Amino acid sequence: MRRVSAARAASVAGAWPAAAAAVGTLAAVLVLARQARPVVEAAAWSWRFAEQAPTTIIGPIGTARLAGCALLVAVLVAGWHAAAALGAGTAVAAELALLVTGVRDHAAPGWHLLLAVVVAVPLGGSLLLAARDGREQRPLPGRFWAAAAAMGLCASLSAAGTPLVAEQSDGLVLISNIPVARIGFGALALIALFSLAAVSALPAAVRRRAVVLLATVAALLATTQLGYDRAFVSVIDHPVLVNQPVMALMLAAVAATVVLALGALAVRLREGPTDFDRSPGDHLRSS
Repeated sequence: MRRVSAARAASVAGAWPAAAAAVGTLAAVLVLARQARPVVEAAAWSWRFAEQAPTTIIGPIGTARLAGCALLVAVLVAGWHAAAALGAGTAVAAELALLVTGVRDHAAPGWHLLLAVVVAVPLGGSLLLAARDGREQRPLPGRFWAAAAAMGLCASLSAAGTPLVAEQSDGLVLISNIPVARIGFGALALIALFSLAAVSALPAAVRRRAVVLLATVAALLATTQLGYDRAFVSVIDHPVLVNQPVMALMLAAVAATVVLALGALAVRLREGPTDFDRSPGDHLRSS
């Protein structure tokens, strides 16, 4: 029994840092796709209706965000976890500086700061936990990266949905909300599917924890959507808390905390106590 417990403990040791690194990587790819959506949408408008193409796509701040996200994903692909965590932390500091100094762009205040935090927390947390345990972070498998790339493509290319379904009549461009909504929610379903496909490439102990962290991030972003107009789902205009983003962030924090706590409890109940979880008295009784 002790040998079985020790083997199980060895299999789950370092599982939380590995899961956090995987989810942080998926979040980085998703944020990169989110930053690329305005460019994809503008390109689709230019292709369908040149007169409807925006003159300014994302501006200098948006360009810096897009370039920074692309560089961060490239660093993660190269396997430089420490540099990626440092870059994600720098992005958080830069977004915080923009928020404090009052520099505004087209996005609602605090939205891009939240996205930066969603990427930085799991990447930085995985690095700290791995360093505490004296473990090196292993590279993610190729199947994980293939699913992550497919997820990013779905998230970015779905921005072309609105101009692709638009129709021109008597010099006016008409947009039907129903096909746009179908494209948007279909893209969300594909993003969730490819995210699960990515974590399915991980070992079982890491996979269970990655699913918990994915659910936590999903709850955070879905609840935050209540306070930010056209944040991820472009068809949701004027959400219920659009004038109360702070309230939306508080609700999102509570929802994410509850999901994380319940998920961690479910993992513990599923796996049972490991050798590290037992007290010395338990070892004496088992022997």
